[in-house]
Amino acid sequence: MRSFLIIIAFSLTQTLFSQEIKSTVQVVAPGVQMTNKQILTTLQNAILQFINNRKWTEENIENREKIELSIFFNITKISDANEITGSLQISSVRPIFNSTYKAPLLNFLDEDIYFIYREFDNLEYQENQNMNDLTSLLAFYTNISLGYDFDSYGELAGSSYFQKAQNILNVMSGRPGWAQTDGKGGFHNKFYLSENLNNARFQPIRKMVYAYHRQGLDVMFEKPDEGRQAITESFKSLQDLISVQPNSLLQKTFFSAKFSEIVEVYKGATVPEKNNILVLLSQLDPVHLQKYEKIKA
Repeated sequence: MRSFLIIIAFSLTQTLFSQEIKSTVQVVAPGVQMTNKQILTTLQNAILQFINNRKWTEENIENREKIELSIFFNITKISDANEITGSLQISSVRPIFNSTYKAPLLNFLDEDIYFIYREFDNLEYQENQNMNDLTSLLAFYTNISLGYDFDSYGELAGSSYFQKAQNILNVMSGRPGWAQTDGKGGFHNKFYLSENLNNARFQPIRKMVYAYHRQGLDVMFEKPDEGRQAITESFKSLQDLISVQPNSLLQKTFFSAKFSEIVEVYKGATVPEKNNILVLLSQLDPVHLQKYEKIKA
């Protein structure tokens, strides 16, 4: 799993390790006036224990394959009734075979989080129940991250974790921040992230994630040309989908995490290969096209 490190605004840092996850969590509340900042420390410790003491999978994950997860909480309001609102940025990385490089997998901003936390509350969680809005939120994104990680090692291998996330979404129906209309970015929210990951229409993107990592990056450090060609082919596999479903949330989420890495992948390519990939990337990820111009360097 991942280990969670939470850095509170007043610079308290702590890291714990568990069987599967090695995570980093940062919680800040720069615009919130607080009389009891100790509650942030208590919240930190509670989240650490909840994430790191729980076994999330039935797999025996090797130490080098532990999922490295980073969560950044930006708390914008704490009410007198202990209602906490704000945003959450979650990202994860994956080790690449035969190298020390760790590839970004997920980078997602949730701009609409809500939970109630009273100091020293027990964080309890039970599948298919909402015992606590905070633990449901943490379980949701933990399963999303696990799904991304497993998808990168086996084709559609993360399906069971994405289904667990969808089950949590269903249980949370009606709660703040969980509806399809919540969030500040239209389709950029928990609802559509889970819907896309569980929708067969978007399986080409998930299959591309597998091919990109397992057949591409995992090969590149020993056979760079072969690995790079596999990555190009993985991108080509998306062309039919984007012709009918352009700019999907999963497509944008993938490239927002990967654009810098993609530049480095193709810097060693031939000139014709560079020109061809720039044309393809202009279709798949026009938002970062200026960044991709660095491939020519």
